[in-house]
Amino acid sequence: MIINDLNDFQLVKYLLNKEYILQKTLNEKLNERLGKETKASNFSCKLKREHLTFKELKLICDILGYDLIVEKRKN
Repeated sequence: MIINDLNDFQLVKYLLNKEYILQKTLNEKLNERLGKETKASNFSCKLKREHLTFKELKLICDILGYDLIVEKRKN
């Protein structure tokens, strides 16, 4: 799937829907891995404002069982 046209929120929501996982559950798993206590509402706002760090995006993909792959475009 090419994600160039998706923002953080759209990508994470797509992956959550595909894996049948709630955003709240993902937030809990992120908190556990990062050693933080981010509230679910704050996490939701962070997604909507597109303020995910690359580290968080990589971790989200790892939690959901996905790899991030950078690939040269074929023109």
